[in-house]
Amino acid sequence: MKKAIRVAVVFVFLLIIGSVKGQTPTWSADVAPIVYSKCTSCHHAGAIAPFVIESYSDFSSNAAHILDNVLSRKMPPWPPDPAYRRLAHERLLSVAEIQKIQAFVVGGMPTGDLATAPSVPVYSNTSQVGIPDTIINTPAYSVGMSTDEYRCFAIPSGFTQQKKIKCLEFIPGNQAIVHHVLVFWDTTGTCANLDAADPAPGYVGFGGVGTPNANLIGAWVPGSSPFVLPDAFAFQIPANADIVLQFHYAPGSLGLTDASHMNVFYNTAGFSRPMYFSPALNHSSNMTDGPLMIPANTTRSFHETYTINAGADLALLGVAPHMHWVGKSISACGVTPSGDTIPFVDIPNWKFDWQGAYQFRNVIRVPDGTRLLSAAFYDNTTANLNNPINPPGNVYAGEGTGDEMMITFFEFSVYMNGDENISLDNSPLVDLTGIVNPVPAPDFDFMLGPNPAESLLVSHFYLAKPRRLTMFASDMLGKKVKVFFDEKDFLAGDFQYQYSVSGLPSGCYFITLSDGLKQSVKKLVITN
Repeated sequence: MKKAIRVAVVFVFLLIIGSVKGQTPTWSADVAPIVYSKCTSCHHAGAIAPFVIESYSDFSSNAAHILDNVLSRKMPPWPPDPAYRRLAHERLLSVAEIQKIQAFVVGGMPTGDLATAPSVPVYSNTSQVGIPDTIINTPAYSVGMSTDEYRCFAIPSGFTQQKKIKCLEFIPGNQAIVHHVLVFWDTTGTCANLDAADPAPGYVGFGGVGTPNANLIGAWVPGSSPFVLPDAFAFQIPANADIVLQFHYAPGSLGLTDASHMNVFYNTAGFSRPMYFSPALNHSSNMTDGPLMIPANTTRSFHETYTINAGADLALLGVAPHMHWVGKSISACGVTPSGDTIPFVDIPNWKFDWQGAYQFRNVIRVPDGTRLLSAAFYDNTTANLNNPINPPGNVYAGEGTGDEMMITFFEFSVYMNGDENISLDNSPLVDLTGIVNPVPAPDFDFMLGPNPAESLLVSHFYLAKPRRLTMFASDMLGKKVKVFFDEKDFLAGDFQYQYSVSGLPSGCYFITLSDGLKQSVKKLVITN
């Protein structure tokens, strides 16, 4: 009888879809252009995303999951709050684009005329900028961990004299496993010695590269475009410096091999000012309520301040906050000597996996004497499902996975008249005005922890109304390997359950919570 009722509901739903299909956005005319411009840079074959969205079939097979993440703005990943400051090269969907995707899914996903659909973007390991002046190659490395692995490679630059750099373009060798990369230069020899001391290519590096004297000059995350400095500025890399690339290899990469490279483009302008990337706000020297220590089972807030005393105004081009897994939010601003506030960046929902360096749309003039300020919040309790220590223990400042940091890097040079008119991104701003109706977004979602898990897994989910749910685990190939519960009836409310995962081999899995029509999917790493 229940099955007959469910069939009848689906039939009525399809009738409703048929009645509105004529005014529904289509894949070919409306949705494919959005997907190809905002999604496929990560969701293409061989890339870092967990599934491909290159065709109508790809989208329709994952429609509920895509809609859930689009409506919640989890995707495309863009941690900075645009209400605080609009930044360069934002990965944001406009309200109109979200509305189109929503109406398309709700309206039955009509294909439209597939012959008129735009071509699928082609991705290759060629430069988006041009012919590089030199190429920095990293050695072939086979990932040795099933969880997140952080590996540094110190490569001699080969520069016999100081070089002025206008662009660093990172090209991942294995897009499926390279999660993000930070780029430094080092003249101390420390990084090269660490690399030489490790029998495998590279060396272990999590929070930093092994020396506070290395200079951060760039970052790459999937989907990001190369950042080309205006001719007025250049990173100056000394002769005989080592280029150090800190890789984050994604969970589930055990045994897979990567050999990446970085294209380097010189600034050949007659005159350019040196660019600097400085950790001006950091827990080591200017925390006002430190030291940085978060006791077990507590939450804590910290603040940092630094007053610029450069003897000249500064031209600010970008900012890069940095925390670890216990961090939950971080923001940075400046207060000028006249009392004006300059907002830099606010990340209200910090995700270590999605950290990056952010440029401003135009160069910002920062008067000498400006106070730089940062505020951050940390959650060292079991409520923080990203907490790497379970049960929680005291967390101290350090570079390890279980340690914490609070740093904000600033990308700047000495100011000259008119710098604020230099555009770093003159593309139209994404329109975020308007209202997106959250119905019919899936009205349930769930959280998992700890992640990575060893033997026990905790699932916490909320239901706005009664549902019949199934929860299961799939491997990286989509094969269902464990069913936690199957078509189990739940009332509305909060639910938390504990399950054993000790029978599953170490590796990366996808945990799906589904009611038959809608689903929510989370990635889980198991280490046992």
